[in-house]
Amino acid sequence: YGCDKYCLRDGRPGCSLLDTLEPRYRQEATHFMSWVWGYKVATVRGALSQWIQEDQLDANNLFLYVCFFVNNQFRLVDGSGAGDLEDVF
Repeated sequence: YGCDKYCLRDGRPGCSLLDTLEPRYRQEATHFMSWVWGYKVATVRGALSQWIQEDQLDANNLFLYVCFFVNNQFRLVDGSGAGDLEDVF
């Protein structure tokens, strides 16, 4: 995903996963979620579903900031977009 689209920030081919979504699905984040590569998708989905249900949240108005989806993975792989991530994290 994203390899066939241009990045909105640098105009180069390859964009973040977030940028592949329609604008209606890209809203200001309501919550931050930390992500670790070792997590299984099923575990994350299950935890989010449980949280939404237990806290009686409206999933249609819930927007998560997850760095994996926001960071342009193409730039991280080629080394041109990592910036100061080693200092930040």
